[in-house]
Amino acid sequence: MRYERVKDIVRLALRLQGSRGGLTLDDIRTEFSISRRTAERLRDAVDEAFGPLIVVDRDERKRYWRLQSHVLEHFVSVSPEELTELSSAAETLERRGLGERATLLRDLAAKFRAMMPDKSLRRLETDWEALMEAEGLAMRPGPRPRLAEGLLSLLREALKACRVVTFRYRAQSTGRQTLRRVQPYGLLYGNRAFLVGRIDRGHDMRLWRLSNISKPEMTEEAFTREEDFDLRTYAKRSFGVFQEESMDVVLCFDAVAAPDAKTFLFHPDQTTVTNKDKSLTVRFKAGGINEMCWHLITWGEGVTIEQPASLRQRLANMCATLAAHHAD
Repeated sequence: MRYERVKDIVRLALRLQGSRGGLTLDDIRTEFSISRRTAERLRDAVDEAFGPLIVVDRDERKRYWRLQSHVLEHFVSVSPEELTELSSAAETLERRGLGERATLLRDLAAKFRAMMPDKSLRRLETDWEALMEAEGLAMRPGPRPRLAEGLLSLLREALKACRVVTFRYRAQSTGRQTLRRVQPYGLLYGNRAFLVGRIDRGHDMRLWRLSNISKPEMTEEAFTREEDFDLRTYAKRSFGVFQEESMDVVLCFDAVAAPDAKTFLFHPDQTTVTNKDKSLTVRFKAGGINEMCWHLITWGEGVTIEQPASLRQRLANMCATLAAHHAD
């Protein structure tokens, strides 16, 4: 058996034991980028080596498998590369002003190190320190918001308990602060972090910029979360975070820009077609016309907006305004 195959078997075994709800064959196919038949063989190999696998009762239409085994305790180890990724992710979050999330990752790394024998820890930390010296984060301009202390922890607790939260909110346009009482439904992270919530049942979902929130409190008032609300579906409606009426967007990247555009995910549900002239056509459906313009302007003449006309006109107006502003 090839070494890579053994690694995949152990990796899948860890995934199956670490997933309380279990994994389907489609999950395994996606995780390992393999065919359905190969996924079946990999699942059977885990069952034979570490099983038996148990079927989780979740959905009559799909079968979910989970592993419960003490054998895997001897296979779990932490590599220098994994610790480096945790440290890099923590530094990225720190730079974006999300200190609470950065602290959680650093605490996780410390717990991993604390569980290791001294001999293994000394060897790991030597390699880890070498990697940390050799890898760094490029400086990027962007928002560096300061969040109210304990805000993320409070919101997460309210999300789990379905409790109403109150806070002072500063309007972005006027700077005026008002007291808000919000039912929290989720958190969205992009260039900035937002709370997704509604003022009361029946009202539309709204976005609340976390950096504009102060004096947050979790109340004793519980609310019933709407079961049909899905945060991922909500987020897909927009190119960025601002929710607008969705529109069909068609972008064409010329032959020079196409190789770079192929590496971009413009939208989770996008489709791409490579044309005969080596240009790339990207299609997706979303709102957020201003955020699209802010991104597309970075592609310069390498992109042409084929649809909709309103997006093309908005970008043209934006460029004309910028040109007039910077003209002699």
